[in-house]
Amino acid sequence: MGENMGDGEAPLEAAEEAEKRRVGPRRSEASTNAVLIAAYTELSEHGWRGFSVDRVAKNARASKQTIYRWWKSAASLAVDAALATLSGKPAAPASNDVRDRISALIEPMLVAVRTGDGAHAWRGALLAAADDQEAGETFRAWFSENVKIPLRHILAEHALKGGIRRDWDIDLATELLFGPVWHRLIAMRGPVPEVYSRRLVESVLKALSPG
Repeated sequence: MGENMGDGEAPLEAAEEAEKRRVGPRRSEASTNAVLIAAYTELSEHGWRGFSVDRVAKNARASKQTIYRWWKSAASLAVDAALATLSGKPAAPASNDVRDRISALIEPMLVAVRTGDGAHAWRGALLAAADDQEAGETFRAWFSENVKIPLRHILAEHALKGGIRRDWDIDLATELLFGPVWHRLIAMRGPVPEVYSRRLVESVLKALSPG
């Protein structure tokens, strides 16, 4: 009986070892953060067109094989690296005023763009999202969850109070908010002023005003 049990365990142990080799090392938080930081630095220094996964692996002390196991493409890694700078909880709006509430949605990205070489890094991440379908879907999913959906709720409340017209368009609102940012970052390669978020919010509310 004991011999039969031993014979049954050996194939099971071999299968478990094979599965471990197939899956590879676990994705620890520390190693993930190291890769994301290295990728963000790579974007800051070389942009998307000069992005090198080899340099990222070297600086993160990770293998290139491991990086491609965790991210399906260099573009996905680039987008995740930029989004990781926004992973903290957004600051609460200064008040319940609609302008402050909308500003609180867009300010985290604008702060990231203004910090250090953030403009260069984010420009690279946006280009990566445009080049790669999966990376683009990752960015759009983040944008929808963290900006577009909350903005829709805020504008719906404001419309009920008569602050904007009832036939407001969420796509127009988001384009008015972020279109100028994309234009400055990608087309003009210019700075994003600290007062920019308030100006963008005012432009949206003016465009959607009832009269």
